[in-house]
Amino acid sequence: MKKQFLIPAAAVAVALLLYFGLSNKPPKVTAFDEKRDLLLDSLDLPGEERMHTLQNSLKNTADTAVLGELSHLWYHAGYPDIAADYERKIADLYPSVDGYIRAGRTFFEALPTDTSQTMQVNLVYGARYCYEEALKLDSNSLDASIGLAQVYVQGTNEPMKGIMMLRELDASHPGDPRVNMELGRFSVMSGQYDRAIERFNSVLEKDSLHLQARFLLAESYLSTGDTLSAVKTLEKAIGLTGDQQMDAQIRQYIDTLTK
Repeated sequence: MKKQFLIPAAAVAVALLLYFGLSNKPPKVTAFDEKRDLLLDSLDLPGEERMHTLQNSLKNTADTAVLGELSHLWYHAGYPDIAADYERKIADLYPSVDGYIRAGRTFFEALPTDTSQTMQVNLVYGARYCYEEALKLDSNSLDASIGLAQVYVQGTNEPMKGIMMLRELDASHPGDPRVNMELGRFSVMSGQYDRAIERFNSVLEKDSLHLQARFLLAESYLSTGDTLSAVKTLEKAIGLTGDQQMDAQIRQYIDTLTK
């Protein structure tokens, strides 16, 4: 289960005022820019020379190809938070639903990589901003709506706001696997394992190859004490991963459950 990163509302409000002023739009120099400059000055990073060259070229003009390469370099150097901000800059230059969703997802997935309060607040803000911008371009975007709900559920102390969004999506898109996955995850987080089992089974009815749903279903069965169903669920995952090492780990895990 993913760790939840809850940012108090007061901390968000103060940080938004300090870092973003009274505008909802990110400033020209962000906390990610400051972190990047500090890292370039203090660490020996893979691709550092190329990073310097590309960054200097941005002083003259904002080039999406350069921003994209910088995002790629920072991501593979182990700093997805900085990479996400470059993706956000690309989306701001040439707004598109897919561009904002991609940036929002990278911001959100970077939450576990820097747990300082400043960066947590900025990552949550960045993800929320990108998903909201995507919805301005297409209010019917299911991926953007789910992403924004995820941010509220797992990134703020307003999880019920995100849950209400997911429930509305569930009503308007009944049986959608993406919505059921998120509602299933929330059910796990809140200890409602019977509901989680129902949600993950619904996902697998539509997509039997959905490995994450299968693994979370197995863990939900275990949490209810139904080891037999958990084992059967895991056995069906063997051969679906396309990874012999992972298949071996699943078999080993099954062995520990059946001893």
